[in-house]
Amino acid sequence: MIPVQLIATVPCELCGNHHVEIVATHDRDASPLQVVMCPQCGLVWNDPRASADALAAYYREEYRRDYKGALEPKLRHTLRAARVAVDRCRQLRGDLTRGEPVLDLGAGGGEVVYVLRQLGFPASGIEPNAGYARFARERLQVPVTSGSWQEASVEPGSLSAVTLFHVLEHLDSPLHAMRLIQGWLRTGGLLWIEVPNVEAVCQAPSHRFHRAHLYNFNAATLDAMGRRAGFEVVRTFNSADGGNVTSVLRKNHTSVATAPSLPGNADRIRSILATHTPLRHFLSAAPYLRPLRKLQQRLSESLDLVGNKNPKKLMERVLQDAFRSGVLSVVIDLSELAAAAI
Repeated sequence: MIPVQLIATVPCELCGNHHVEIVATHDRDASPLQVVMCPQCGLVWNDPRASADALAAYYREEYRRDYKGALEPKLRHTLRAARVAVDRCRQLRGDLTRGEPVLDLGAGGGEVVYVLRQLGFPASGIEPNAGYARFARERLQVPVTSGSWQEASVEPGSLSAVTLFHVLEHLDSPLHAMRLIQGWLRTGGLLWIEVPNVEAVCQAPSHRFHRAHLYNFNAATLDAMGRRAGFEVVRTFNSADGGNVTSVLRKNHTSVATAPSLPGNADRIRSILATHTPLRHFLSAAPYLRPLRKLQQRLSESLDLVGNKNPKKLMERVLQDAFRSGVLSVVIDLSELAAAAI
C-alpha cells in the first residue's frame, strides 16, 4: 500500500521536513486523530494539534482527570506509582552521585522524588498539574513545584541529573525542552528519558496512539533528538516487553546543528506498523498475558491497601519492602523508616 502523503502543519521536530505520510487516523479510544511520520528520519507525531497555550491549559487542568479520573492521586495510584518509582530508581541510581541535585520533570504525585530523597539525593520535581503537585508537597512532603517546563526557574549548570519518565512524548517541542534542560545541567550531567516505544507490539494495534502523546519515538529518533540538543548517548535500551524505550544522555558542550541522517528508520517503523495486525496480535501471547498480569497487579494492590489510608506511610512501606528484599540497597537507617511508618 502506498502511504498517504501530505504537507504537515507542524514540521518535523527532528529534521524540519514538512512532507509526511499518514500512519494512523484514530487514537486508542477510536476517536479521530491524524498521526503522521517523517519519511526522512522516522519521527512520528500528531498533526494537526492544539496550540501551545491550549495544550498547557489541558495539562495544567484536565489531563490528570482524563487519564486518572481524579484531580490528585488516589491511594491505589500512589501504591502503583511507588512500585514503579522504586524500579526506576533502582535502574538509575548507578548513574547518579549521592548528594548531587536531581530534578524530576513531570513529577506527578512526587513518588520518584520521594524515593530519590530516601536514597540520599537532594531531589526535587516540577509538575504541570496543580492538584498532583500539591499532593506531592502536602501528602508526601517532597519539594515539587507547580508549573510547566517553560516556566521553570532553574539556575544554569546547577543540576547533576534530570529525569523525564513518560513526559517527553507530551511536550509540544521536545527538542526545545531538551536544549533548555541541557542548560540546567552541569558539564557531564545526565538526562534520563523514558518514553513509549512506537515499535512496541505488546499492545493491540488499535491502542498504539494517544491524543495526549504528541510525539512517538523509537530508539533511533530518541537518541538523535538527544544529540541535536547537545547530549552524547550513554546507552539506550527497551523495557522487557518492548513497550518503552529509555535513553541515558550526558551533557556535551555543543548541540548538533545539522539534521540527523537516519537511513532506513522510517522504513523500519513503517514495516512494524504494517505487520503488527490484529490477527497477528491475537495469535501472540500478549493479549492473554497482559490481562492476567493486570489482574495479578490488582489483587496484589488490594491486599497491600488493606489497613493503609495514608499515602506517605504507604510510600514508606513500599520502600521498606524494597530495601529488605534487596531490590534497593543503600546505606540508610531502616529504623528511621520503621519509626516513621508507625
